[in-house]
Amino acid sequence: MKLSTKETLEIFARYIGKHVWIENLRGLNNELTHQCGLLKGLKEDAILISYVSRLLWMPVNDEATALYRYKLLLHPLSRLTEDIMATANSLPASGFISQYYVRLGFDMPVFIAPDHPGNCKTVAELDLADYRSPREILELNYSEAASTSQTSIIL
Repeated sequence: MKLSTKETLEIFARYIGKHVWIENLRGLNNELTHQCGLLKGLKEDAILISYVSRLLWMPVNDEATALYRYKLLLHPLSRLTEDIMATANSLPASGFISQYYVRLGFDMPVFIAPDHPGNCKTVAELDLADYRSPREILELNYSEAASTSQTSIIL
């Protein structure tokens, strides 16, 4: 399901302060293919990412999807512990429970708009999240480099 830029940004807005995987799809600017940063903010067509000691506005629009893919690095609900659930259940209003889980970085079902086909799907089901750690994402650069060097040796 293809989400609009606005819908994507509304989902990302819930996870300010969480890690984001930036996948460079075209290998532009001699950048690594896989990078991670912290989501620091957003505006109408971009997200603010903090990584490698700098802040960068990264475009999130139809043209940018050919250059970059962004995914939040979240935890699956299966990782909820009894302590976390007990704390959530002790909150003063039941409406705060899902907000608490989001604040902790858990992948939660989303509401986009009335009658939207993406309602009640998790962020991962909408292809906007991954359950790996930043370290696992960065290791993809090394595994790709190793497979490229092995290929050139074979050739």
